[in-house]
Amino acid sequence: MACPLPLERGVPTQSITTREAMKKNTRKTLLALLMILGGVGFLIIKGISDTGVYYRTVAEVLAEPKLPQQRSVRVSGNVLPGSIDYDQQNLLLSFRVRDMEQEDKTMQVRYQGVRPDAFKEEAEVILEGRFDRTGQTFVAQTLLAKCPSKYESEVQQQ
Repeated sequence: MACPLPLERGVPTQSITTREAMKKNTRKTLLALLMILGGVGFLIIKGISDTGVYYRTVAEVLAEPKLPQQRSVRVSGNVLPGSIDYDQQNLLLSFRVRDMEQEDKTMQVRYQGVRPDAFKEEAEVILEGRFDRTGQTFVAQTLLAKCPSKYESEVQQQ
């Protein structure tokens, strides 16, 4: 009686090729999965590093000589009274902002854009941009003015 399947070292060759094919498919699947996970991980890390912003006070920006020029910095402070200069024609806003804790620390700010409605003297602002050491000016790409306290709820006094 003849054997229906040819034997290779005591194992039918059909089962060897089936196992090899399954191993190849498993390897391909694992390789594709690793590539997908690596790509997703890269995109997450790249997105976080591009949108991550240092948060500093005015005093820290002025004191830190090696503040990264290529990365944005977020700074909060209060607008110094009498320092606001707004050129409505060119949408150029220039003012000084002071540190909220160390009031003697101030820096010049330049912002190109529409002046926010809540922006006024003594208003708390959050700036995002870069500090130009040569001109000692903070060049803001984003200017957020905190809403006036008249919109906050009043505490009942008893």
